[in-house]
Amino acid sequence: MTVFKHGIASFEPTSDSVLIWTRLSGVTSAYWVVSTDTEMAQVVAHGRVETGPDRDYTAMVDVTDLTPATTYWYRFGTGSQRSPVGRTRTLPAGDVSSFTIGMVSCARYSMAALTVYRALAQIEVDLVLHLGDYIYEAEGDKGPRAHDPPRMAIGLDDYRRRLAQIRTDPDCQALHLRHPMMAMWDDHDFADNAGLEGAKAHDPAEHGPWTKRRDAAAKAQREWLPRRSPNPDPLVTYRSVPIGDLADLILLDSRIIGRDPQASHPGAKSLDDPNRYLLGSSQLNWLDDQLRDSRPWALVASSVVVNPIPLELPLRRKWSFLLPEGYVPVGERILRDDQWDGYPGERDRLLRLIDRRGRSGGRTVLLSGDVHSSWAFEGPPGPGGIPICVEVTAPSVSSAPLGRTRLPGVWRVLNRSFRRMDNVHWAEITARGFAVVQVQPDAVKAGWWFVDPYDPSEDPKARVAASFKTTRTQQIPGWEEAPPPALPSGRRDLPKPMPPRPDDARYIRRWHKRRRFLVLALLDAVVGLVALGAVWLARRLAARLRR
Repeated sequence: MTVFKHGIASFEPTSDSVLIWTRLSGVTSAYWVVSTDTEMAQVVAHGRVETGPDRDYTAMVDVTDLTPATTYWYRFGTGSQRSPVGRTRTLPAGDVSSFTIGMVSCARYSMAALTVYRALAQIEVDLVLHLGDYIYEAEGDKGPRAHDPPRMAIGLDDYRRRLAQIRTDPDCQALHLRHPMMAMWDDHDFADNAGLEGAKAHDPAEHGPWTKRRDAAAKAQREWLPRRSPNPDPLVTYRSVPIGDLADLILLDSRIIGRDPQASHPGAKSLDDPNRYLLGSSQLNWLDDQLRDSRPWALVASSVVVNPIPLELPLRRKWSFLLPEGYVPVGERILRDDQWDGYPGERDRLLRLIDRRGRSGGRTVLLSGDVHSSWAFEGPPGPGGIPICVEVTAPSVSSAPLGRTRLPGVWRVLNRSFRRMDNVHWAEITARGFAVVQVQPDAVKAGWWFVDPYDPSEDPKARVAASFKTTRTQQIPGWEEAPPPALPSGRRDLPKPMPPRPDDARYIRRWHKRRRFLVLALLDAVVGLVALGAVWLARRLAARLRR
């Protein structure tokens, strides 16, 4: 039996510590080693770790007394078996000239290979920020891969199996081997449109009590994606970490702990009710303190988009099935009420905190995901009606892009609608990939890398689609053209190559090609029928005119 079939990973680095992780199959004890060299000869820490069924045989060690801004290698072992060697890195301390974050979100295992993860593993960043939807709870019947279990995840064993499945994927293992990660949760880590007290996709009569399902998903997350939290409540995951004297990285929980039901849900508070919450009062009070920090930059991560992105389309409610995934009619508006658009009162409270920080000289950059598309926002506007920050939204890893979720070609209509928005500097809604944010004392650079998820090669390429920068000296925060972020260089790599591509990578590519062929053939047939109907109608009209 392969003891380390789920790979190894590192999480939650600080300037002097990092969490290292593995899962043991068939045993309950292993040794671990951390070194400053690839040969694992210059050992700086070692020990043993115990696990068992109460934590799904996952094993996590908090390695302390490390040096800031330093690359380390680590591995686990038991008996005659050794894990692969992983690489991690501590955060910097003191004077910091540059820090680079890779951003990913929305990895629907059933829809496509996790090629984006491998492409990100092949470039250098200091930290990977996963913005949520690390797994999808759905049945997994809408793609070339089957989910495990092949049903909706509801109980603790279901969520554990779903997480185990994605961690056996070689592309996912490659990402974790190369970079430390901080992970947030979003709705599909629980259930579609989840909140504290329920979810759109949860029926208590069929699925049992929501709190039991919610707590099961949260427990599985803690086992497979460990987080540091000073709060003993397992549902409290908001936290922050300093990046030397350069920035504060602030991770919000915009999904569970304070969220009221979406405005489109039966019995929910109205959209404009000022007492509708997304973060909740306790988290807002905590954020108030965090945004008073004097560091030049605050990087505020929200799983869901903060900026307004409503659709200005003259679409009647009965045609709402044509809307892109996530958009719903709410009153006379068409919006994603699962985002901050659905909580305008809470967004105003957030913006007042960001505006206060800006008036004292601090700048804020918002980081988000969830909408399966790429955006560079200038805003939202603050109390004075002008932008008070900028926002970087990362595309999806494997989930269907926003512009590909309905009829082919509809994305062109959506693009025209989005481009008319004052707060949208740039957007792309048809590609998968990742974003990179590089923080420097006087500027933040953002770049979007796109990846073909159906590329089965061992070395899939990522291409830079757009890159901008925002500076501290701008009176009104905004984006301007700039070269892509300069990725860290000169670091030593792993002693061994990354795992080979998944066995089904070429099958997934063939499946995608067949699907595209069938869609195009269907469109051709529809166009042909419409043309024949037009010819027939024209002939009938001509015949009537001749009489």
